Amino acid sequence: MPRHIAVLLGVGGVGKTTLVYRLMGLSIRPTVTLRPGIYRLYIANKEINLIDVPGQYVFEVVQNFARMWSFYVDKAVYMYDVLDYDTLRSLVEIHSRLLDRGIKPFKRLAVVGNKMDLAREYGVQIEADEIAQNIGANEIFYISALRDDPRDLVRVIL
Repeated sequence: MPRHIAVLLGVGGVGKTTLVYRLMGLSIRPTVTLRPGIYRLYIANKEINLIDVPGQYVFEVVQNFARMWSFYVDKAVYMYDVLDYDTLRSLVEIHSRLLDRGIKPFKRLAVVGNKMDLAREYGVQIEADEIAQNIGANEIFYISALRDDPRDLVRVIL
C-alpha cells in the first residue's frame, strides 16, 4: 500500500485541526493545537500520514515545523481563512521563512481557502490565485472544513 505524507500549515484559527477531525470522522470540537498531531488515514488504497503543525503565529508555525522536519513530505497544504486577508498573507511569510531555512520538503503544494460557508453567508471571499501562483502552488481549493462532506474534503490531501 503506497504511503504518503501531507502537512497542514497556516496560522491559528484557519481550520487545520477542524479539517483533520472531519477527515478522521471525529465529532469533537477542536481546541488550540499545542503539539504536532500525526494522523493516519486510509483513503483510496493509500496510507496518508497527515501532520497538523501547531502555531498561532507565523514564527511559531515555521519553528514547529522546522524543529520536527526530518522527512520528506509529499504534499504541503497551506490553509487560510477566506474572510481574513492577514491569514492569506501569512502563507507567503511561512513559505519565505521555510525557504530561508533551506526547507522545501514537499513535492506538491496546495493553497486551501477555508470557511466558505461563512463567505457565502457574508457575501465576501478573499481569493488566493495570485499568491498561490507566486509561491508555486499546484492547486487551489475553497472549502468549508466544518460543513462540507468529508468525502469531498479528501481531495485536498490526495
